[in-house]
Amino acid sequence: MIDIHNHILPAIDDGPETLEKSLEMARIAVDDGIKLIVATPHSNNGVYKTTPDKILNEVKEFNKVLGEGGVTLTVLPGSDVHIEYNLLADIKNQKVMTINNNNRYLMLEIPAFGLPENLSNFIWELKLSGITPIFSHPERNETIQEDINILYNFIMQGALSQITAMSLTGEFGKKAEKCAVSLLKHNLTHIIATDAHSVKRRPPVLSRALKAAKKIIGADYAMQMVTDIPSKIIKGEQLSVPEPVKEKNKFFNVLR
Repeated sequence: MIDIHNHILPAIDDGPETLEKSLEMARIAVDDGIKLIVATPHSNNGVYKTTPDKILNEVKEFNKVLGEGGVTLTVLPGSDVHIEYNLLADIKNQKVMTINNNNRYLMLEIPAFGLPENLSNFIWELKLSGITPIFSHPERNETIQEDINILYNFIMQGALSQITAMSLTGEFGKKAEKCAVSLLKHNLTHIIATDAHSVKRRPPVLSRALKAAKKIIGADYAMQMVTDIPSKIIKGEQLSVPEPVKEKNKFFNVLR
């Protein structure tokens, strides 16, 4: 399996504080069947502004340590990028790390509350620049939890989305779990990733969520969400994904 959203690098954001903890996370991932991880430290969120050079260097050093330790895991560069006013300029000036540094796909962090203004325009501008945004953990956003059709509109513009494994297994609460299930049923999400930050509280485990997803959307597409789709994203290839489905009778369901 491939984990495309993971805060595994040591002492770079709010992930593991030490190299030893990062190595333990790597071993947990390998035991779970994960062979490749995209390291996605936070960037541009007002706390962490991790540069591409820093990420590339940390990934190189970590892969070296993994090899020396006999850990059969490959780590690639990426970033979990907060949307801000100057983001488009930063992307063009190569101040922001895209997934695997391919300038084709960008992981955009969705906040827990509300959504940025003019997000629709921002998606169009990214697409015109040849970059496809991937919204991370939309199922954990209260606005989308109330109305998944908001995400439907963004997906119709060409955006993608990634849900967190622990949301699907209920460990981020009932609202996130319910929303994650709805996004799967309506073809509004395309990748399952761990968003791992630690060894115990938020570990790099995909298998439990994969098992849950298979019951909802079938084994074939569930497997694609942790294998083929993230693989193509990493390679910068074009994706063919199922047509998104708008949620119907929203008002009636709320009343009921």
